[in-house]
Amino acid sequence: MRRALLAMLAVLALVSGACARGGGGGGGAEGDFAGTTITFSISLAEEETATIQGLLSQFEEDTGATVELTAVSSADLPQKLEVEVGAGEPTIHLFAQDNLALAILVDKNLVEDLSDVELPDGVIESMIPERFDDKQYFLPFRPNVRIAYANRDRLSAANAEPPKTVEELRTVAQTLETEAGSGKVTLSLAEGDPAAVTISEWIVSYGGNPLILNDAGSVAAFEFLQGMWRDGLLARESLLGKFDTEVDYLQGETAWLAQNWPFTSAELLAQDLLSKFEVYEGWEGPERGAHVIGGDVLGIPRGVSGDQKEAAIGLAQFLMSKEAQETLAAENAWPSIRTDAYANVPEEQQSTFTAIQNALEDGWYRPNVVYWSDVSEQMNAAVRRIIVNGEPAKATLDELHAAIEAAAKAKGAEYPPASSSA
Repeated sequence: MRRALLAMLAVLALVSGACARGGGGGGGAEGDFAGTTITFSISLAEEETATIQGLLSQFEEDTGATVELTAVSSADLPQKLEVEVGAGEPTIHLFAQDNLALAILVDKNLVEDLSDVELPDGVIESMIPERFDDKQYFLPFRPNVRIAYANRDRLSAANAEPPKTVEELRTVAQTLETEAGSGKVTLSLAEGDPAAVTISEWIVSYGGNPLILNDAGSVAAFEFLQGMWRDGLLARESLLGKFDTEVDYLQGETAWLAQNWPFTSAELLAQDLLSKFEVYEGWEGPERGAHVIGGDVLGIPRGVSGDQKEAAIGLAQFLMSKEAQETLAAENAWPSIRTDAYANVPEEQQSTFTAIQNALEDGWYRPNVVYWSDVSEQMNAAVRRIIVNGEPAKATLDELHAAIEAAAKAKGAEYPPASSSA
């Protein structure tokens, strides 16, 4: 009932606060797009869909447009756009794309130049996506950062405090393993992007560069994780750990300590479980704290034109507005591209957004290189070979580094890259 009330209040705020598209303070949507149909592509967790659908319905009511929702994954979007843009028949008119997967869209000339699109007042400058060739092809939408969840009762019973450093993490993990008889810390090491995000954070926190993978920081990070796995301090479920399973692990107490994206707080709150957890920014490595800044940015495929392009721009500006961002923060526990979007955040989630702000202070943007998929592939191989199978870290990483170097050169990228760990 509380969540439904928040949703209703947020919609009322959207209605009352709507104003002209552009740089106005409200940033709400107006316009006459009756008879215009556009398709918005965004990948969502099931629990996040209702809020997005509610915002799209509000945009439709305000503008007369019809918005169809679809989901094309970040991995599949470039190929789909390449086919459709080449044929001059784009079926997607606005998309939300992982902020790491942008270079290929620009390199293949698949997106419209949005440099003339005015951003609403209140958007944080640092949240504006990087420019390519001095052109703004992408607009800010949804930043994201992982934070930590510690089961208060379980840690208290074990006389442990939430760890703030990797050394403290190992000590706490050992204490919890002794208390439970098995590892009670999960790290998101599921195949693909989950493992790549986790490993990137560990490498950077040790002063390494994930694009290099065999530097001293990378080796030290893998040796530390290998030792935790060998000693049974990490739950084996870590190998399936990702955004949705980590929530299940916390709810079912498979994990007493885990990191995950902030939508976890909304899920725990819905089950009346959030108060059981201390939510904080997590732990630092020996060199620094490191939190991958993930999330999505907005773009329009090349060839979208006329009323459909205007409606797509209008929807993008609406999604960046204070009212829409407030709704996304309150309903989905999403970090915001704005500093003025947290008025409707429930009291129970204030600690979540404090943790988010603290984590963002140690944020690290993954480099937009065309060979990142190769980096991710080799980091996943390192998880299997070094952490799980116990192969020597340095020799294995030397081999995997060579594969990254070869992939980068095959794609015409400069290598070695400039440092991206700062």
